[in-house]
Amino acid sequence: MAAALALLSAVLFGAGDFFGGTAARRTHVLVVVAASHVVGLVMILAVAPGMADAVTGRDLVYGAMAGLFGLVGIGCLYHCLGRGPMAVVAPTTAISNAVLPVLWGVTHGEHLSTVNTVGVLLGLGAIGLISGGAGIWRLAGAIRVPPTLVLEALLAGVGFAGFYIFMDATTEASTPWPLVSARVVSAGLALLLLLRVGRSPMPRRGEGGAAIVFAGIFDMAANLAILVAIHRGLLSLTVVLSSLYPATTVILARTVLDERMSRGQVAGVVGALVAVACIVGG
Repeated sequence: MAAALALLSAVLFGAGDFFGGTAARRTHVLVVVAASHVVGLVMILAVAPGMADAVTGRDLVYGAMAGLFGLVGIGCLYHCLGRGPMAVVAPTTAISNAVLPVLWGVTHGEHLSTVNTVGVLLGLGAIGLISGGAGIWRLAGAIRVPPTLVLEALLAGVGFAGFYIFMDATTEASTPWPLVSARVVSAGLALLLLLRVGRSPMPRRGEGGAAIVFAGIFDMAANLAILVAIHRGLLSLTVVLSSLYPATTVILARTVLDERMSRGQVAGVVGALVAVACIVGG
């Protein structure tokens, strides 16, 4: 059950990232984050009272901390997706997103097998291939990826990893109230940052309003699925399964946006997915 929910979250996360990244190419990334998170907040508030058996201040605090990390993750990710190739950004983010919870689990008693270790090493090598040598070289027809984009994509993964680690600390009986406090924090901060830069949280015509709504719906559905999965399985297993989401983003980017990659970058994407599979399979 936990594995199935984690894989479902991967599909939903990938779809949400695609729509969020598409919208970020048309408007300010904070507009995408704020508006999509408000959509997600309304969605989770509608179902929370009927799902939770209890709610504690401790769980709400952990949820709020998760929201801070999640805001960093989604903000960096949408910014990267808006200015770089989705088929490169998504797998790069997935590596740090997958590896860090595994390392966290190991330090807290979970066993890291030899296959898991191989997966971590494969992931690091895949990042180099995906980034096209950190933007230093460029093959004919390849996508040039600046080093700053790779670093920001990795930072997005760190943010998501922190989100999962804090959510893992909540109790199952309170699900999904930690997501409510997380969205209150992330949406609130995004709205405050928008006010600071003088932007309206409402996207204008032609700025991808429909894509933002879909991003909010898919992202919150994915978060709900992974939260339930985390409480029913091991953190190191469920999160890395969820980290298969780049497959959805890459497929959508290839079929809808017709993004092209070099052979090396294709190998890097495959290597990233194999790395995640090794982490899971171990």
